[in-house]
Amino acid sequence: MKKGWLGKSLLKGKSQGYVALNLGNYFIKGLILKEGKIVDYFIERNNGLSETIAKIWEDKKITTSSVKLSLKNPGCLVRYFSFPKTDKKRLQQALFYEMNKFIPFSPEEVYFDFSVLKETSSSQMLMLLAVAKKDFINNTLEVFSALNLEISTITLDSICLSNLLLNNYQDSQDANICVLDVGYKYSTMTIFNKGTPFLTRDVKVNASEIFQIVSRIKNINPDGIDKWVMSLVDSAEFLELAQDNISSLCKEMKNSFDYFEVNSGEHVDKLYITGGLSAIKGLGQVFAEFLDIEVNVLEPVANQNLGKEFSVNDQKFSASRNAFAVSFGLTV
Repeated sequence: MKKGWLGKSLLKGKSQGYVALNLGNYFIKGLILKEGKIVDYFIERNNGLSETIAKIWEDKKITTSSVKLSLKNPGCLVRYFSFPKTDKKRLQQALFYEMNKFIPFSPEEVYFDFSVLKETSSSQMLMLLAVAKKDFINNTLEVFSALNLEISTITLDSICLSNLLLNNYQDSQDANICVLDVGYKYSTMTIFNKGTPFLTRDVKVNASEIFQIVSRIKNINPDGIDKWVMSLVDSAEFLELAQDNISSLCKEMKNSFDYFEVNSGEHVDKLYITGGLSAIKGLGQVFAEFLDIEVNVLEPVANQNLGKEFSVNDQKFSASRNAFAVSFGLTV
Protein backbone atom coordinates (compact mmCIF):
# COMPACT_ATOMS: atom_id res chain seq x y z
CA MET A 1 0.00 0.00 0.00
CA LYS A 2 1.23 3.50 -0.79
CA LYS A 3 1.72 5.10 2.61
CA GLY A 4 1.09 8.82 2.73
CA TRP A 5 1.42 9.40 -0.98
CA LEU A 6 -1.09 12.23 -0.84
CA GLY A 7 0.99 13.88 1.85
CA LYS A 8 1.77 17.04 -0.04
CA SER A 9 1.84 20.15 2.14
CA LEU A 10 1.38 23.78 1.31
CA LEU A 11 4.33 24.57 3.60
CA LYS A 12 7.03 22.21 4.91
CA GLY A 13 9.92 22.25 7.30
CA LYS A 14 11.91 20.01 9.64
CA SER A 15 10.08 18.29 12.49
CA GLN A 16 10.96 15.76 15.22
CA GLY A 17 8.74 16.05 18.27
CA TYR A 18 5.64 17.95 17.19
CA VAL A 19 1.94 18.60 17.70
CA ALA A 20 -0.48 17.31 15.04
CA LEU A 21 -3.09 20.06 15.18
CA ASN A 22 -6.54 19.98 13.57
CA LEU A 23 -7.71 23.57 13.50
CA GLY A 24 -11.50 23.23 13.62
CA ASN A 25 -14.02 26.05 13.77
CA TYR A 26 -15.71 24.64 16.89
CA PHE A 27 -13.01 22.50 18.49
CA ILE A 28 -9.23 22.54 18.18
CA LYS A 29 -7.98 18.96 18.41
CA GLY A 30 -4.49 17.60 18.49
CA LEU A 31 -2.01 14.84 19.26
CA ILE A 32 1.32 15.43 20.98
CA LEU A 33 4.18 13.32 19.63
CA LYS A 34 7.66 12.65 20.99
CA GLU A 35 10.17 10.44 19.20
CA GLY A 36 7.48 9.19 16.84
CA LYS A 37 5.09 8.17 19.63
CA ILE A 38 1.78 9.80 20.57
CA VAL A 39 2.10 10.70 24.26
CA ASP A 40 -0.93 12.95 24.85
CA TYR A 41 -3.92 14.60 23.20
CA PHE A 42 -6.28 17.54 23.64
CA ILE A 43 -9.65 18.77 22.44
CA GLU A 44 -10.48 22.38 23.29
CA ARG A 45 -13.36 24.66 22.35
CA ASN A 46 -12.15 27.30 19.88
CA ASN A 47 -12.76 30.55 21.76
CA GLY A 48 -10.36 32.57 19.65
CA LEU A 49 -7.35 31.04 17.97
CA SER A 50 -4.54 32.82 19.82
CA GLU A 51 -6.11 32.47 23.26
CA THR A 52 -7.05 28.83 22.75
CA ILE A 53 -3.63 27.76 21.42
CA ALA A 54 -1.87 29.55 24.31
CA LYS A 55 -4.19 27.80 26.79
CA ILE A 56 -3.51 24.38 25.28
CA TRP A 57 0.27 24.81 25.42
CA GLU A 58 0.06 25.98 29.03
CA ASP A 59 -2.44 23.37 30.26
CA LYS A 60 -0.64 20.47 28.57
CA LYS A 61 2.84 21.83 29.39
CA ILE A 62 3.87 21.26 25.77
CA THR A 63 7.60 21.82 25.29
CA THR A 64 7.88 21.48 21.50
CA SER A 65 7.27 24.52 19.34
CA SER A 66 6.84 22.50 16.14
CA VAL A 67 3.33 22.14 14.73
CA LYS A 68 1.87 20.18 11.84
CA LEU A 69 -1.36 21.95 10.96
CA SER A 70 -4.46 20.85 9.05
CA LEU A 71 -7.14 23.30 7.89
CA LYS A 72 -10.59 23.36 6.36
CA ASN A 73 -12.00 26.57 4.90
CA PRO A 74 -13.91 27.74 1.80
CA GLY A 75 -10.63 29.24 0.60
CA CYS A 76 -8.96 25.81 0.67
CA LEU A 77 -9.61 23.47 -2.26
CA VAL A 78 -8.45 20.14 -3.64
CA ARG A 79 -8.83 19.37 -7.33
CA TYR A 80 -7.99 16.34 -9.50
CA PHE A 81 -7.51 16.63 -13.24
CA SER A 82 -5.67 15.27 -16.24
CA PHE A 83 -2.59 17.26 -17.25
CA PRO A 84 -0.05 16.88 -20.05
CA LYS A 85 3.15 15.14 -19.04
CA THR A 86 5.67 17.82 -18.20
CA ASP A 87 9.28 17.85 -17.07
CA LYS A 88 9.40 17.99 -13.25
CA LYS A 89 11.44 21.19 -13.30
CA ARG A 90 8.78 22.95 -15.37
CA LEU A 91 5.67 21.38 -13.80
CA GLN A 92 5.13 23.93 -11.03
CA GLN A 93 5.40 26.85 -13.44
CA ALA A 94 3.13 25.14 -15.96
CA LEU A 95 0.50 24.51 -13.28
CA PHE A 96 0.67 28.12 -12.15
CA TYR A 97 -0.15 29.38 -15.62
CA GLU A 98 -2.96 26.83 -16.15
CA MET A 99 -4.40 26.94 -12.63
CA ASN A 100 -7.27 29.31 -13.34
CA LYS A 101 -8.86 26.54 -15.41
CA PHE A 102 -9.31 24.44 -12.27
CA ILE A 103 -9.97 26.83 -9.37
CA PRO A 104 -12.21 29.89 -8.83
CA PHE A 105 -9.31 32.03 -7.60
CA SER A 106 -6.47 33.69 -9.44
CA PRO A 107 -3.10 31.91 -9.04
CA GLU A 108 -1.67 35.04 -7.40
CA GLU A 109 -4.23 34.73 -4.57
CA VAL A 110 -3.21 31.26 -3.38
CA TYR A 111 -0.46 29.06 -2.06
CA PHE A 112 -0.48 25.74 -3.85
CA ASP A 113 1.12 22.32 -3.94
CA PHE A 114 0.57 19.29 -6.13
CA SER A 115 1.19 15.59 -6.56
CA VAL A 116 1.26 13.35 -9.63
CA LEU A 117 -1.15 10.56 -8.73
CA LYS A 118 -0.56 8.34 -11.74
CA GLU A 119 0.13 8.30 -15.47
CA THR A 120 -3.09 7.82 -17.42
CA SER A 121 -1.61 7.57 -20.92
CA SER A 122 1.63 8.11 -22.81
CA SER A 123 0.96 11.86 -22.81
CA GLN A 124 -1.27 12.54 -19.78
CA MET A 125 -1.06 12.21 -15.99
CA LEU A 126 -3.58 12.55 -13.17
CA MET A 127 -2.77 15.48 -10.87
CA LEU A 128 -3.77 16.43 -7.34
CA LEU A 129 -3.74 20.19 -6.77
CA ALA A 130 -4.18 21.67 -3.27
CA VAL A 131 -4.66 25.42 -2.90
CA ALA A 132 -5.31 27.80 -0.01
CA LYS A 133 -6.01 31.53 -0.05
CA LYS A 134 -2.91 33.48 0.94
CA ASP A 135 -4.74 35.87 3.25
CA PHE A 136 -6.21 32.98 5.27
CA ILE A 137 -2.86 31.21 5.55
CA ASN A 138 -0.93 34.39 6.37
CA ASN A 139 -3.38 35.37 9.11
CA THR A 140 -3.10 31.89 10.63
CA LEU A 141 0.70 31.95 10.48
CA GLU A 142 0.81 35.33 12.22
CA VAL A 143 -1.08 33.90 15.20
CA PHE A 144 1.35 31.02 15.65
CA SER A 145 4.40 33.21 15.05
CA ALA A 146 3.27 35.61 17.80
CA LEU A 147 3.14 32.61 20.16
CA ASN A 148 6.67 31.55 19.13
CA LEU A 149 5.37 28.38 17.50
CA GLU A 150 6.79 27.07 14.23
CA ILE A 151 4.52 25.61 11.56
CA SER A 152 6.47 22.76 9.96
CA THR A 153 3.60 21.58 7.74
CA ILE A 154 0.31 23.03 6.53
CA THR A 155 -2.09 20.72 4.76
CA LEU A 156 -5.84 20.25 4.32
CA ASP A 157 -8.31 18.08 6.24
CA SER A 158 -9.44 16.17 3.17
CA ILE A 159 -5.85 15.19 2.36
CA CYS A 160 -5.26 14.02 5.95
CA LEU A 161 -8.39 11.86 5.80
CA SER A 162 -7.35 10.50 2.41
CA ASN A 163 -3.98 9.47 3.82
CA LEU A 164 -5.66 7.91 6.85
CA LEU A 165 -7.96 5.82 4.67
CA LEU A 166 -5.22 4.70 2.29
CA ASN A 167 -2.84 3.87 5.11
CA ASN A 168 -5.22 2.08 7.50
CA TYR A 169 -7.75 0.32 5.27
CA GLN A 170 -6.68 -2.55 3.04
CA ASP A 171 -9.98 -2.43 1.13
CA SER A 172 -9.23 1.12 -0.03
CA GLN A 173 -7.25 -0.29 -2.96
CA ASP A 174 -10.01 -2.64 -4.11
CA ALA A 175 -13.28 -0.80 -3.53
CA ASN A 176 -14.85 2.51 -4.55
CA ILE A 177 -15.10 4.44 -1.29
CA CYS A 178 -16.50 7.77 -0.15
CA VAL A 179 -15.24 9.55 2.98
CA LEU A 180 -17.67 12.10 4.43
CA ASP A 181 -16.34 14.60 6.98
CA VAL A 182 -19.25 16.35 8.72
CA GLY A 183 -17.64 19.44 10.20
CA TYR A 184 -19.08 22.15 12.41
CA LYS A 185 -19.17 24.82 9.67
CA TYR A 186 -17.86 22.99 6.59
CA SER A 187 -18.48 19.44 5.43
CA THR A 188 -16.43 17.72 2.74
CA MET A 189 -16.66 14.45 0.83
CA THR A 190 -14.02 12.59 -1.18
CA ILE A 191 -14.72 9.69 -3.53
CA PHE A 192 -11.94 7.20 -4.32
CA ASN A 193 -11.81 4.96 -7.37
CA LYS A 194 -9.95 1.90 -6.05
CA GLY A 195 -7.36 3.87 -4.12
CA THR A 196 -7.16 6.89 -6.42
CA PRO A 197 -9.07 10.04 -5.41
CA PHE A 198 -11.70 10.93 -7.98
CA LEU A 199 -13.59 13.88 -6.50
CA THR A 200 -13.36 16.13 -3.43
CA ARG A 201 -16.13 18.65 -2.86
CA ASP A 202 -17.77 20.66 -0.10
CA VAL A 203 -21.35 19.86 0.87
CA LYS A 204 -23.74 22.45 2.26
CA VAL A 205 -25.01 20.66 5.35
CA ASN A 206 -22.93 20.95 8.52
CA ALA A 207 -23.20 20.26 12.24
CA SER A 208 -23.76 23.95 13.10
CA GLU A 209 -26.98 24.15 11.06
CA ILE A 210 -28.34 20.96 12.61
CA PHE A 211 -27.42 22.06 16.15
CA GLN A 212 -29.15 25.42 15.64
CA ILE A 213 -32.39 23.76 14.55
CA VAL A 214 -32.36 21.30 17.44
CA SER A 215 -31.47 24.10 19.86
CA ARG A 216 -34.55 26.12 18.87
CA ILE A 217 -36.93 23.18 18.99
CA LYS A 218 -35.65 21.85 22.32
CA ASN A 219 -35.10 25.34 23.81
CA ILE A 220 -31.53 24.46 24.75
CA ASN A 221 -28.75 27.04 24.83
CA PRO A 222 -26.73 26.73 21.59
CA ASP A 223 -23.51 26.52 23.63
CA GLY A 224 -24.79 23.37 25.30
CA ILE A 225 -26.53 21.63 22.42
CA ASP A 226 -23.51 19.52 21.48
CA LYS A 227 -23.28 18.14 25.03
CA TRP A 228 -27.01 17.32 24.96
CA VAL A 229 -26.64 15.52 21.64
CA MET A 230 -23.59 13.50 22.69
CA SER A 231 -25.17 12.53 26.03
CA LEU A 232 -28.23 10.94 24.44
CA VAL A 233 -28.68 7.25 25.19
CA ASP A 234 -31.30 7.04 22.45
CA SER A 235 -30.53 9.31 19.49
CA ALA A 236 -33.85 8.66 17.71
CA GLU A 237 -35.24 12.05 18.77
CA PHE A 238 -32.21 13.90 17.48
CA LEU A 239 -32.28 12.05 14.15
CA GLU A 240 -35.97 12.89 13.78
CA LEU A 241 -35.38 16.59 14.48
CA ALA A 242 -32.46 16.66 12.05
CA GLN A 243 -34.06 14.51 9.36
CA ASP A 244 -34.59 17.34 6.84
CA ASN A 245 -30.94 18.38 7.02
CA ILE A 246 -29.70 14.81 6.86
CA SER A 247 -31.98 14.15 3.90
CA SER A 248 -30.54 17.20 2.10
CA LEU A 249 -27.04 15.93 2.79
CA CYS A 250 -27.90 12.49 1.42
CA LYS A 251 -29.35 14.02 -1.73
CA GLU A 252 -26.16 16.01 -2.32
CA MET A 253 -24.11 12.88 -1.84
CA LYS A 254 -26.37 10.90 -4.16
CA ASN A 255 -25.80 13.48 -6.90
CA SER A 256 -22.03 13.04 -6.50
CA PHE A 257 -22.40 9.25 -6.49
CA ASP A 258 -24.37 9.49 -9.75
CA TYR A 259 -21.66 11.72 -11.24
CA PHE A 260 -19.04 9.15 -10.26
CA GLU A 261 -21.08 6.33 -11.79
CA VAL A 262 -21.62 8.17 -15.09
CA ASN A 263 -17.94 9.06 -15.44
CA SER A 264 -16.37 5.84 -14.16
CA GLY A 265 -19.00 3.24 -15.04
CA GLU A 266 -18.81 1.92 -11.46
CA HIS A 267 -20.76 2.24 -8.20
CA VAL A 268 -19.59 3.66 -4.87
CA ASP A 269 -19.31 0.58 -2.65
CA LYS A 270 -18.75 1.97 0.85
CA LEU A 271 -19.14 5.14 2.87
CA TYR A 272 -16.94 6.07 5.84
CA ILE A 273 -18.18 8.94 8.00
CA THR A 274 -16.13 11.11 10.34
CA GLY A 275 -16.38 14.51 11.99
CA GLY A 276 -18.64 16.03 14.61
CA LEU A 277 -21.75 13.94 14.01
CA SER A 278 -20.20 10.57 13.24
CA ALA A 279 -20.54 9.48 16.89
CA ILE A 280 -24.35 9.79 16.77
CA LYS A 281 -25.82 6.31 17.09
CA GLY A 282 -28.05 5.46 14.17
CA LEU A 283 -26.69 8.11 11.80
CA GLY A 284 -24.85 5.52 9.74
CA GLN A 285 -28.03 3.52 9.35
CA VAL A 286 -29.83 6.59 7.97
CA PHE A 287 -27.13 7.02 5.33
CA ALA A 288 -27.16 3.30 4.57
CA GLU A 289 -30.92 3.25 3.95
CA PHE A 290 -31.01 6.43 1.87
CA LEU A 291 -27.96 5.68 -0.25
CA ASP A 292 -28.26 1.88 -0.29
CA ILE A 293 -24.62 1.50 0.71
CA GLU A 294 -22.47 -0.02 3.44
CA VAL A 295 -21.63 2.64 6.05
CA ASN A 296 -18.92 2.65 8.74
CA VAL A 297 -17.27 5.22 10.99
CA LEU A 298 -13.74 6.04 9.84
CA GLU A 299 -11.53 4.51 12.53
CA PRO A 300 -8.61 6.88 13.18
CA VAL A 301 -6.23 4.38 14.78
CA ALA A 302 -4.80 1.40 12.96
CA ASN A 303 -5.21 -1.37 15.54
CA GLN A 304 -1.91 -2.98 14.62
CA ASN A 305 -0.11 0.28 15.49
CA LEU A 306 -1.66 0.83 18.91
CA GLY A 307 1.22 -0.73 20.83
CA LYS A 308 3.97 0.79 18.70
CA GLU A 309 2.88 4.37 18.17
CA PHE A 310 0.22 5.14 20.74
CA SER A 311 0.77 5.40 24.48
CA VAL A 312 -2.50 7.10 25.49
CA ASN A 313 -5.03 4.73 26.98
CA ASP A 314 -7.91 6.23 28.91
CA GLN A 315 -11.69 6.11 28.76
CA LYS A 316 -12.03 9.79 27.90
CA PHE A 317 -9.93 9.38 24.78
CA SER A 318 -11.68 6.16 23.79
CA ALA A 319 -15.03 7.98 23.94
CA SER A 320 -13.84 10.80 21.68
CA ARG A 321 -11.23 9.08 19.51
CA ASN A 322 -13.23 9.46 16.30
CA ALA A 323 -12.89 13.24 16.62
CA PHE A 324 -9.15 12.85 16.02
CA ALA A 325 -9.24 11.36 12.53
CA VAL A 326 -7.67 14.41 10.87
CA SER A 327 -4.98 14.65 13.57
CA PHE A 328 -4.08 11.00 13.04
CA GLY A 329 -3.97 11.66 9.30
CA LEU A 330 -1.30 14.30 10.00
CA THR A 331 0.93 11.61 11.55
CA VAL A 332 0.81 9.27 8.54
